[in-house]
Amino acid sequence: MPVDEPLAANPPDGAVLDYYLKEKSSSPIQLEIFDSEGKLIRRFASDDKLYRTDPNSVPFTMNWVPDLQPLSQEAGMHRFVWDLRAALPEGVRRSYRMTAGPWILPGDYTVKLTANGKSSTRPLTVKMDPRSRATPEALQHQFALASQLSRSLGEVSAALQLASDLRKQIEERKRDAAGKTEILAALEDINRKIERAAGPDTEADFGLLGPALPDKEHAPLRRLATALTGLLAVAESADVAPASDLTAAAERWDAARKDTLAQWKNVLEQVRVELIAKLQNADRKPLVLK
Repeated sequence: MPVDEPLAANPPDGAVLDYYLKEKSSSPIQLEIFDSEGKLIRRFASDDKLYRTDPNSVPFTMNWVPDLQPLSQEAGMHRFVWDLRAALPEGVRRSYRMTAGPWILPGDYTVKLTANGKSSTRPLTVKMDPRSRATPEALQHQFALASQLSRSLGEVSAALQLASDLRKQIEERKRDAAGKTEILAALEDINRKIERAAGPDTEADFGLLGPALPDKEHAPLRRLATALTGLLAVAESADVAPASDLTAAAERWDAARKDTLAQWKNVLEQVRVELIAKLQNADRKPLVLK
């Protein structure tokens, strides 16, 4: 067996939170973590739909995959482990590469448990690993960059999901509009623009070396998502402040993100103003922008 394979169970990876329920909760229970300023950092609920990693999609043993555990609402004593990460931005799909948001900073937090309509809170202190030589300033810089990249990834991922949904709707409308030359042409035109904005279904995996810098040409949404994911992995790969070249790359990709999202906004405006109007005038089912 390779030396880097786990031979025994490791201690829980994160903050261990024990709670007791006298009886089964009649409604889903909720566990929330707030920072020292009262800002919500993470929320878990017993009715969450948990992501489960497909073993065939992972290039290594599943022992290293930190799939989330369920939050139990059954009566009795329970243990839940918070991985010390913030929440993923809305729109970002969880995967074995993207398990949650950025690592949180050492400091004081508050844990709030809500069950059967009643809430209770307890303080939680996250301490710095004594083996690390990172300064608080370095960690603050790292957290700021990781949070920015995470938010940007959320915007791009939401746009990608909308693009995928629109393309599915367009295929349905094309079948409904068989023989309607003008409608079909309009659908095809918008579909090509969406395809160009979103990019190919697959994108190169840049690995731990991080992505190349963006080209001067248009960077499609999928390439942006891949690049931001790679930058985030590099930013959090060690307890150090981001290097200057990483910060510069993040700035370049952020500029590309703004340009691409502006172009994507123009495409959506064409969908709203032109295509939806044509479908309605032809008494056809319009597209829905979720």
